[in-house]
Amino acid sequence: MPDFGPFLVSGLAIGSVYALSGLGVVMLYRTTSVVNFAYGAVGAVGALTAWELQQNGIAEWISWAAAILVSTAISTLYGVLIAGRLSDRDQSVNAAATLGLALLMIGFANWRWSDTPRSFHLPTDEYWITVLGVRVVATKIVALALAGALSWLTTIVLHRTDTGLAMRSLASDRTLASVLGVSQNRFGALAWAMSGAVGGVSGLLLADLVRLEVRTLTFIIVPAAAAALVAGLRSLPITIAAGLGIGVIEACGAAYPAVSDYRGILPYALVIALLMWSHRARTVAIVAKDGR
Repeated sequence: MPDFGPFLVSGLAIGSVYALSGLGVVMLYRTTSVVNFAYGAVGAVGALTAWELQQNGIAEWISWAAAILVSTAISTLYGVLIAGRLSDRDQSVNAAATLGLALLMIGFANWRWSDTPRSFHLPTDEYWITVLGVRVVATKIVALALAGALSWLTTIVLHRTDTGLAMRSLASDRTLASVLGVSQNRFGALAWAMSGAVGGVSGLLLADLVRLEVRTLTFIIVPAAAAALVAGLRSLPITIAAGLGIGVIEACGAAYPAVSDYRGILPYALVIALLMWSHRARTVAIVAKDGR
């Protein structure tokens, strides 16, 4: 019987980043009804910006701020220039449009920085604790703490402030919200800006914990989307739990040589299964309503 202790610890560590990314996806969906598949790519461009600035001798804290600012700016511009014009279109159209943004970011990153993997380190890597014989760097603990803090803060903003009420009203019914005086441009841009900022933070953490390479960071959207779908694209606490669970299952798969090389397909399989199940649920409801 394998000793799952080390795999459990490492799985929780990477799962915390999945959870943080999933929160960014859910947060945007709850305020705009858009599933953003460009989330990881936008964060990757921010992280690569930080790397380039550090290579040019810029102070680390300035490079981190620049990374978050760049990711926020890209996301906000997309929200204002593209997403706002597609607000009356089907959700599938809006989701597909974000794939175009992801491809654009990948192309830009390859042109600007090439596709060579790079190393990126945060000061929190210098500190660690040992859990079940596994060294857990502080960066991973920070990722989990940020996921919890973001979940709490987002809940407060969405449910206890006028701004949150306005953003949720846009996601529910844009036409009615506009009639009531809610500005689609203003609050839509705010929602995309918030998502971009979280994406920038996630990109920095992932660049440190995994590797700084645009395609690797882009595809973080898969486990993030899986965690978000498990939560029904609604519940922030369930998103955190799902992200941690996906990380743990992925890591524990490494304990079995027969499945070790294939454990990375779990998020993809989970996304497909959840999409098929949600489609089945909608079909059953329609049949029952029509009586046929």
